[in-house]
Amino acid sequence: MRDKKTILTSAVATVTAFVMLAQFVSCEKYVLPELTISRDTIIFNYNIDSASLDIKSNVIWEIETPDISFSNQWVIVRPNWADGDATVIFKTTLNEGPRRETKARVFSETIERFLILIQEAAPEDPEDPGNQDGDPVTF
Repeated sequence: MRDKKTILTSAVATVTAFVMLAQFVSCEKYVLPELTISRDTIIFNYNIDSASLDIKSNVIWEIETPDISFSNQWVIVRPNWADGDATVIFKTTLNEGPRRETKARVFSETIERFLILIQEAAPEDPEDPGNQDGDPVTF
C-alpha cells in the first residue's frame, strides 16, 4: 500500500513539474505588425477608370475615404478590408466637372498609411471647335 502511495505521489509530482516547465518553455511569440502599400498616389483620368493597389500586411486592415459622401461616391474600393496581403481595386465614375481629390486612410489597430486619390477634370468644350485660340472669326 505504501508503494502505491509513493508511486502515485511521484507521478503527480512529475506531472506537476512537467506542466510548470512546459509553461516556461512554450513562450508566446510576438510578431510585429506590418502594413505597406505599393504607392502613395493614384491619378485617374476623367472617364470611368480603375487602378490597383497592392497591400502587404500580417494584420487585419481597412481602407476608408472619409471625404467622400454616400451621395457623391466617385471612387469605389474593393475589398475595403482584409486579413493579410491583398490587391485592392479602385474604380471611379465619370467626372463631368472639376478635378476631384481625396485622401484615403489605410489602417490597422496600430499602423496608419495614407493614399492620395486624384481624378482629372473633365475636358472643357470649346465654343467653336474650329477656332481653338478663342480669337474672333473674320471673313
